[in-house]
Amino acid sequence: MKTAFHFMMFKTFHAQRNRIRQNMQEFGLSPGQPKVLRYVAANKNCMLKDIAAACDVECATVSRILNNLEEQKMLKRHVVETNKRALSMQILPKGEQALTAWETHCHQVEEESLQGFSEEEKEQFREYLGRMYHNLTGKTLE
Repeated sequence: MKTAFHFMMFKTFHAQRNRIRQNMQEFGLSPGQPKVLRYVAANKNCMLKDIAAACDVECATVSRILNNLEEQKMLKRHVVETNKRALSMQILPKGEQALTAWETHCHQVEEESLQGFSEEEKEQFREYLGRMYHNLTGKTLE
């Protein structure tokens, strides 16, 4: 009997997440923090709702993550004078180091995960994942 597709997706997702997260504390990061740091690094003046939408989480979750990142001295935020609802965020050196280490680790796990895949297969897989995400959320992965 073939393994159900949804079960294969579930098992693969958990294997990948467990493999990546096993080193998370080594970088001083907690779940949810890397994607918020990555978004802030690319979008200096942003609103909480934009971070939440980009990270597929609730605003309250982002607020909690930002508070923790500030407490850990990885990020500094202040209100933008021209738009009181927007926050100007600056990733501090500790946050930059953690994000760089995290990205390197994720790349290593990605290489391990896709070992034996040709470049063409990797690109097809990327397209399939993008289509699947769009089917489930109506959003496009960039």
